[in-house]
Amino acid sequence: MKKINFISIAIIVACLSFTTMFSSCLKLQKDFNRPTNVDTLDAHIYTTAWGYIKKRAYGSATDTIFRRMYDAIIYSGIDTNAYIQPNRTYILLSNSEITTSKTGLWATVTNNGVAGKSWASYSKADVKNYLSYLIAQGLYSHYGLKLADVTFTTLAPAGAYTTNPVTFKFTGTFITLASNPNSTMVAHVSNANTVTSQLDYPIVINDAINITSSDLEATNGIVQVVNSGSSVVTPFIP
Repeated sequence: MKKINFISIAIIVACLSFTTMFSSCLKLQKDFNRPTNVDTLDAHIYTTAWGYIKKRAYGSATDTIFRRMYDAIIYSGIDTNAYIQPNRTYILLSNSEITTSKTGLWATVTNNGVAGKSWASYSKADVKNYLSYLIAQGLYSHYGLKLADVTFTTLAPAGAYTTNPVTFKFTGTFITLASNPNSTMVAHVSNANTVTSQLDYPIVINDAINITSSDLEATNGIVQVVNSGSSVVTPFIP
C-alpha cells in the first residue's frame, strides 16, 4: 500500500510540474507578437545632415569618410542650408565612392573626355548640379519605399541632365542615350534575394546603385550612404 501511495504521489507531482511548465510556456507565447516597427539599433545620428558631414569629414584625424564630399560642397558653392532643411533625403558619397581608381567618380566622370583628378577638374556649376541631384525632396527609406520604383524630385534644376553634360560626362554602357529632363530619381527596395549583393534587401537608386548604409535618421531628414567604390550614382535611369 505504501508503495502504491508513493507512486501515486510521484505521478501527481509530475503532472503538477508539467502543468506549471506548460502554463508558463503559454504565458511566454502571449508576448510573441511584438511590434515590428521598432529598430533594435539606434539609427539616429543626433545632428543635421550638414552636421554629420562636417563631423565625419574634418571632425577627427581618423574618421574622414565624407571629406571628399565636404570638399565638393565647399568648392561648388552650394548653399549649405540645403543640408539643414527638413523633410529631405540626403545621399552621401564616401571618399572611396569618389576617389577609387578606375571605378570612382573622378575616374569615370570626364570633362571633355578627360577624367578628373580632383573637384577642380570640373566647373563649380557642374559639381553643384550633381550635389543638388543627391538631395531628394521628401523622406525615403525602407519604411516608405516599395519593391516597385518610386519616383521623386531632387534639388537639381530641370534641364541639367536632359543630355549627358560634356563637361561632367558620366560614362557607362547605358548612359549614351540617357535623358533625365526633370532631374528626377527613382528608388526601390530590392527583392532580388538570389543576387549576392542584394541578399540584405538594400535600397536601389536609379535601378543601378545599392545604398550601403541606409535609413540613418538626421534631425532634419534621412541620410543614405553609398560606399561601394565600384560604381557611381548617375542622374540617368536605365
